[in-house]
Amino acid sequence: MPDAGMFAAADQILVAAHDLALVLESEDQVTEAVGLVEEARKRAGV
Repeated sequence: MPDAGMFAAADQILVAAHDLALVLESEDQVTEAVGLVEEARKRAGV
């Protein structure tokens, strides 16, 4: 079985994305959220 850590991280990302989708109310908020996720991705080196 593959490393469970990767699956745990993927699960947490899915939960966070679901929660974010529930609270975003406008296209501007979606655009801002995408930018913040992109910045975090770059900092993480992914």
